[in-house]
Amino acid sequence: MYLMKKPIKNKNTNHQQNKRNRILYKIRKICKSNPKIKSKIKKIKDINKRLYYAQVWEVTENQPLFLLENSKQRGWKNYHLDHIFPIAIAYSQEMSPKKVGNIKNLRFIPYQENLNKGATLTTESKNALQRIKRLRK
Repeated sequence: MYLMKKPIKNKNTNHQQNKRNRILYKIRKICKSNPKIKSKIKKIKDINKRLYYAQVWEVTENQPLFLLENSKQRGWKNYHLDHIFPIAIAYSQEMSPKKVGNIKNLRFIPYQENLNKGATLTTESKNALQRIKRLRK
């Protein structure tokens, strides 16, 4: 009779998989409540970064965007919603998604300008950073 060895489960691997599953669950939950977000984050491979972007966009989409100039012209080939202080830089600086998605960091700009801007820091970005740093949470 042969003795069968039980596979040794690595506790670290299980913990990492559980953590990954919790993050993916949070992302799915956000995307379910706001389907537009899914298309904005689908190309992000790093799941922590994807969760952060989803959280920022969730806060963003819950702002009173109609108060912003050019909000009625929002569209793919018209005006884009721009995070003045870029989400990518905010992620690297571990800023709160609530601050980055706040209306004080948002504006509508022509789509071409937004595509060219990308994640670059401008003078306006630095000014926006000062405004959002003063926000509570």
